[in-house]
Amino acid sequence: MNALYHVILLPLLLTIAIECVVIIIIFRQKKYAYYCLLNNLLTNPALNLLLLVFVSLFGARAYYPVLIPAEITVIFIEAAVYNYICKFGMKKAILLSALLNALSFAAGVLINHVLFA
Repeated sequence: MNALYHVILLPLLLTIAIECVVIIIIFRQKKYAYYCLLNNLLTNPALNLLLLVFVSLFGARAYYPVLIPAEITVIFIEAAVYNYICKFGMKKAILLSALLNALSFAAGVLINHVLFA
């Protein structure tokens, strides 16, 4: 349970908190936070399970080679969802998804650095 908490639940909660706050600040509508929540429930656990499997099998050196294409894939999946639900258009949806993912990723890196450095 401890590993799943640190690898799945904690990153998911952190991501949801950061991205939902940012999307509310940008659009000033709570419905977008709900869409953000749904998007992250779809992509975040899958991403972190994928990373866990690859790091478990191949060691820490596999983290970034898996993370980078996986994050790019997540950006496009989430953008497609935002485009479909919010009717933003793909360019706006990709920019939004990239911004939200960059901010939550940066926060995770910062928190990991502070807690585990």
